[in-house]
Amino acid sequence: MIEGLQGSDRRRSIGEYLAVTVGGAVGAAMRYEVWTWRVTPRWLLMSTFGVDVFGCLVVGAALGYLSGRSAPIARAGVFGLACGFTTFSLYALQAVTHRGAWNSVVYLVATPVIALIAMAIGAAVTRPSSR
Repeated sequence: MIEGLQGSDRRRSIGEYLAVTVGGAVGAAMRYEVWTWRVTPRWLLMSTFGVDVFGCLVVGAALGYLSGRSAPIARAGVFGLACGFTTFSLYALQAVTHRGAWNSVVYLVATPVIALIAMAIGAAVTRPSSR
């Protein structure tokens, strides 16, 4: 498990919450900027793919660098930035840091399958009926 991510036994500081908030806002703005560079279906898919891969690389590098260091505010900022920039990085992080190998495999496979089914159901339920 990557050290320092599961510190639920201690109170978080205001600085950590501010770091997550600012990081999330910056990440979301960066994601929006990349997403709006071009407006073609192919670009939207490629930019999402690129953002997800780059976000995972940045999270892995940052958390690897911070491992073993007491840097809760920096860790919170990285978490916020990554989650604002790409939610896939959190998905990958949770799979990598989970203690049970089989649970991680089920999580990795089941999440996108069930998420796609849920999206299809949501779209079907809210789609206006054609009369």
